[in-house]
Amino acid sequence: MRPSASTHSWLRADPWRALLALVAVCYGTVQLVAAGPGMGLGWDEVVYVSQVDPRVPAVEFIAPRARGITLIVAPVVLVTSSTEALRVYLCLLSALALYASFATWLRLRPGAVAPVAALLFASLWLALFYGSEAMPNMWVAFGAVGAVGFFLRCLRPDAGRGCAIGLALCVAAVALVRPPDSLWLVLPLGLALVRPGGRRPRVAVALVAGLAAGWADWVVEAYVRFGGPLARWQAAGAANETGLHFSLYEHARALNGPLLCRPPAHCGPAVPSWVLWWSAIPVLVLLGLYAARHRGRLAEALMPAVAGVSSAVPYVFLVGYAAPRFLLPTYALLAFPIAHGALALLEGASGTARRRAGACLAAAGFLAHLTLQGVTLDKVVAPRLAKREAHVRVARELRDLRVHPPCLVYGEHAVMIAYRMGCDGHTVLNWAGLNDVPAAVRAAEAAGKQVVAVDSGRAVPAPFLLAWERRPLQGVRPGRWSAYLPR
Repeated sequence: MRPSASTHSWLRADPWRALLALVAVCYGTVQLVAAGPGMGLGWDEVVYVSQVDPRVPAVEFIAPRARGITLIVAPVVLVTSSTEALRVYLCLLSALALYASFATWLRLRPGAVAPVAALLFASLWLALFYGSEAMPNMWVAFGAVGAVGFFLRCLRPDAGRGCAIGLALCVAAVALVRPPDSLWLVLPLGLALVRPGGRRPRVAVALVAGLAAGWADWVVEAYVRFGGPLARWQAAGAANETGLHFSLYEHARALNGPLLCRPPAHCGPAVPSWVLWWSAIPVLVLLGLYAARHRGRLAEALMPAVAGVSSAVPYVFLVGYAAPRFLLPTYALLAFPIAHGALALLEGASGTARRRAGACLAAAGFLAHLTLQGVTLDKVVAPRLAKREAHVRVARELRDLRVHPPCLVYGEHAVMIAYRMGCDGHTVLNWAGLNDVPAAVRAAEAAGKQVVAVDSGRAVPAPFLLAWERRPLQGVRPGRWSAYLPR
């Protein structure tokens, strides 16, 4: 089938938008191939999804969480319990969000910066892994990119009302998904407005309106369930171990694939190749700022750089543990100054030989980047596919043992297993000290629920299980799974 004349004319009229669309299509395709729709749900995902899944009990929704991800997954989860359908939906939606957020910059100034920045961000193993995950940080990244793009457009003398509306919507989206992150995003944008000549009442109203709209759900729920916003904020801080910290080294240890560096998880040492990649980012950002200044486009590189650094501040200095996904908004925003530097390297050299050398240097750097990301993505995906498939098999074995709702699954990975069965789940991270029957088990038995405990490797993980009947779950790998039923 030949492309239509209108398609050819669109490509000629706006090749950069077409290139960005190609990046988004490749991003969605690689997600489907590399991570695949067969990836089961993780613990945090089950929490968000179970809030709107009518077939399962809702997992406890603690103070730090917000309802944005639940709203994103609701259109699919309300219709089907298929994890595969949810993964495909999120792949397509994240590819569309990548295009839409970076396309705001093409309205700011047409050119190769937005497609190149999108390519740099979309090629991260983090972006490829979390694009199809029901987790908030990826959507914060998309919202942040769109917000900064709309903000810079609003500062133009010919700015219309549309850019202010777009800015408010992007800020509201970030606040709805992860409220505290919206404050760190808006902070540098607000400071830019108070500089001499920077006052824009319409822009300030858009920022405030976006924050108010995005925080409204969180505030209302705080009054309904947590005793008010202050009480909820304090409870969220206690759950997230917030305070004065310096967790840069923990983030360095998490670069190569641990999804969470928080006890009892063990993250290992920092990997030299990843530390080198990470160390190159500030250097490339500074080179990009220098290049953008010489091309008269400093604001278009400086604003995302400042907003990106601001987005990283709470996770480096206020949270006592690390997860690589925390820095996704930072990577998305820093991709813009890096793209300025890469394009200056390709376009600015005078003479064929120097231009060719610059192109070779950029290509070699990007190839090394892709190799590192691809190897890490495979390392992250493969074991998690096996582990989450084990949850499906454990759930199947428990059904064969005639465990059925209403029920409680207690033990290792219990929340993910329970979701597959339509049961309540209580995950145990450490069995040590569980000498007496836990309160959650007693409450479930008192409520007339069937109770089962699961473990993936120990002989008898806790003393109270000595009085229970042990049933080895044959054929469930990895691990040596057992189920324990009260006698």
